[in-house]
Amino acid sequence: MTLEEYNDAVKKIVAEQQKIAQSTAQLAMSGQANPTSAEFTKIMTSQWALKRHMAKLNTDLMMGIMPPKK
Repeated sequence: MTLEEYNDAVKKIVAEQQKIAQSTAQLAMSGQANPTSAEFTKIMTSQWALKRHMAKLNTDLMMGIMPPKK
């Protein structure tokens, strides 16, 4: 993985993170940001998916792993 590929992937993750933050804030303002809300649970699940993806990217960068070219 090149540093450019890593940076591009991180930019996409940060953009998605910002969308999640906005959605969470809207739910919080409406009083629906709680574990019993299906929408909130969906948002938190996508948040964890982003964290896992970021961890994998960091590991791949440290290990110098190149993903297969598509």
